[in-house]
Amino acid sequence: MSSSKEQKKQTKREKKAAKEAAREAARREEARRNRITAAVVAAIVLVGGAIAGVTIWQERQEQAALEEEQLAQQEEIEQQIAEEEEAIEAREVACGADEPPGAGEERDTYDAPGDVLEDGVDYSAVIETSCGELVVDLHADEAPETVNSFVFLAEDGFFDGLEIFRNATSIAALQTGSGTDDAGWDLGYTIPGELELAEEEGYPPGSVAMANPGDPDQAGSQFFFVYDDEFDEAFADNRTYTRFADVVNGLDVLTEIGELGTVGDDQGFPGYEVPEERVYLESVEIVTDG
Repeated sequence: MSSSKEQKKQTKREKKAAKEAAREAARREEARRNRITAAVVAAIVLVGGAIAGVTIWQERQEQAALEEEQLAQQEEIEQQIAEEEEAIEAREVACGADEPPGAGEERDTYDAPGDVLEDGVDYSAVIETSCGELVVDLHADEAPETVNSFVFLAEDGFFDGLEIFRNATSIAALQTGSGTDDAGWDLGYTIPGELELAEEEGYPPGSVAMANPGDPDQAGSQFFFVYDDEFDEAFADNRTYTRFADVVNGLDVLTEIGELGTVGDDQGFPGYEVPEERVYLESVEIVTDG
């Protein structure tokens, strides 16, 4: 009987010990798994940090390269501007001519033109340029206010010594008549648009038309000589420039001036549409008949 009881106790102790051993083994396995998980997490964090560091470094390198490229482009632009400004300043007078008196001098502005046209008189102008003479028939009947202003300014000596400061080769037009030899100058008064002749006949080569800032009623002293068909084609549906005269002798002179080319071809740079050589209106003389 005693032996049976002792045997049962022994069995219980063995079972208890087995359970404790199993729990201890489970604890050790859990601890091992936790260590592995922690190691994996640490590795992931380490790799992720390394990747983030590499990414930031790459972004900084790319930004530095971009800034360097932008700086180089800016320096190239500044260099081109400086070269074109130097080329503009160094231009020779075209066709072997000399610089006329008054060249480069800013002109006076006016409150209004005087009334200079007389009834029954035909008006024309003889324009001496650096490259030859232009004889221009003025259309006082079709554009009386424009012709009156032109004659007034010419007789006051306003045009003498001004440059043909723009050669718009894409539309075959030579612009002049600015008191500072640039398009931004303001005469002080404006002339209303007189578009009848332009609307009826367009702008054939030899046409002389007023420049304006987009409104035909805002013309001043600046005008174009048209030297080829491109001008008429460009404004076939937009006759907004008063045609007040025509070159009747000297169209070959206009063609020669147009073929001189320009300092630069890039819009936005100072040499764009600036004639490669200086061409002046040496004098503008008004001639009357009748």
